[in-house]
Amino acid sequence: MSTAVKQHENDVVKQVVDTLKKYPELVRQIPEGTVLHRIQGSKHDANPINYKPDSDTRYADPEQQVGVYYVGFSQEVAVAESFQPGQGVDDQPVRYSKLAQSSLHQLKAARILNVVDVAGLTNRATHHKIRDIVQAKGQGKEGYALTRQISQACMLQGKEIDGLLYQSAVYTVTGSMDGCNLVLFAERDTQVEPIDYKPVTEVKLSNGETPAEFLDSLG
Repeated sequence: MSTAVKQHENDVVKQVVDTLKKYPELVRQIPEGTVLHRIQGSKHDANPINYKPDSDTRYADPEQQVGVYYVGFSQEVAVAESFQPGQGVDDQPVRYSKLAQSSLHQLKAARILNVVDVAGLTNRATHHKIRDIVQAKGQGKEGYALTRQISQACMLQGKEIDGLLYQSAVYTVTGSMDGCNLVLFAERDTQVEPIDYKPVTEVKLSNGETPAEFLDSLG
């Protein structure tokens, strides 16, 4: 790693630390008992809570030391985030077979979760709008560079920070948390507890659509 790159990463960490000290309201509290949702392969139904240190995702630890775990505030956002066309490969469509191999899990916050508001932090700490730094994976892993640095900087603030709150780039709902996600950091006290799950093909969303119909409506 070049000296210039290392200095840039150090600058991001310092900016995040200074911003959280100056604007403590950027740390939001998610109430105990809040219902959360997650899509994952049905083969993991018996063990739904897994933090991945080697995750290749937008808010993963760039040094792959701290595991991450993603959940959504609605069934819809969990579906939209999990079944994006292409998944970074030539805009390939979502195959029904992938839905058939997945389950929608319902969980709840085991306690109050202290999470950093990514949009507010990004604007204050880096003077970027969140839309300017969040790129699709198909644009290359470099599109995740800044978001991963921000995530790592928040991980380093100690175990009182449980994770990050961020708005979905593929399913937004004005004035509602339904279009928001959490990425939770490992090595904290128990954050979520499972409630139940269903195979994705048996799910009915809040408006009566199946996940396949919902995805079709999103294009």
